[in-house]
Amino acid sequence: MEHRRFGQREPGAVYRDRVGAYAVILDKAGNVALVEAPAAGGPERGLFLPGGGIEPGETLEECLRRECLEELGREIELKGPLCTGEEYLFAPSDRRHLHVTGYCYRVSLGARVQEPIEQDHVLKWVPAEQGAADMFLNYQSWAVRLAWEERMQEK
Repeated sequence: MEHRRFGQREPGAVYRDRVGAYAVILDKAGNVALVEAPAAGGPERGLFLPGGGIEPGETLEECLRRECLEELGREIELKGPLCTGEEYLFAPSDRRHLHVTGYCYRVSLGARVQEPIEQDHVLKWVPAEQGAADMFLNYQSWAVRLAWEERMQEK
């Protein structure tokens, strides 16, 4: 599984670590499922992969299933790990440095079983190439590009 780091640790900065699991979902038409949500705790919105932070005692897979239910209201089928990415960034709204590590999985959507719980998260289907260019986090953009490249090689 590929791993890539984005950004650099600023000397002297204190970072909050955040580990999460994220779904890369491509449909047959080449669109990727993205979630438009508040970016880094602020008023701005960004495009993200469905998923989120691991809660104590959860596995990566349990986290991803829970997050997809909360954000999409859907069950998922995990097709396997795609990549891991990490990114160093500064969240101006919270005035804090973050070190995020994301475990990205190939996923297909299952049945809709509930209404999404997170009302400020909106599902958007975006052409994969456009979605990769417009995403808030660089490592998630890279994950979409990897999945899209795999898809193109299968054809």
